Amino acid sequence: MSARQLVIDAVEAGRLDELERLAIADPRSLRHLLALVYRPEPAIRTAAARAIAAASRHHQELVGEMARRLVWAMNDESGTHGLNAPEVLRALAETNPDLLLPLLPDLLRLTADPGLHDRMVEVARLVAARDRRRAATTVATALCACARGGKS
Repeated sequence: MSARQLVIDAVEAGRLDELERLAIADPRSLRHLLALVYRPEPAIRTAAARAIAAASRHHQELVGEMARRLVWAMNDESGTHGLNAPEVLRALAETNPDLLLPLLPDLLRLTADPGLHDRMVEVARLVAARDRRRAATTVATALCACARGGKS
């Protein structure tokens, strides 16, 4: 059976522990989990988001890149549709908030979008609550870069 079918079967059955095992054994399964986040069934979307978050403990770089792409997808300039991205980001913020700390300035910027505001405020709160000092430093560094015209 393909990795894709194994992921689909596990998500539909709600076997998140199996999804984590699949993701650890074959990180390529994460792309199939991400595809499931766009399914119309809320339970499947939630299960996929939680599985991605669980896998983030084992594949931090890969899931970190996935998170960066989800943040970009919510940006108007991206030309993509990141409607379900906040669900994945919230699951990541609950499971592995340190992974999202470098993205905190972007998460805060996205709160200006009325359609994303409430969900992004909650994600940003979860991330900042993990380590308020590091969160403040990350945001302050981003603000200083903006003041210098985006130069580090």
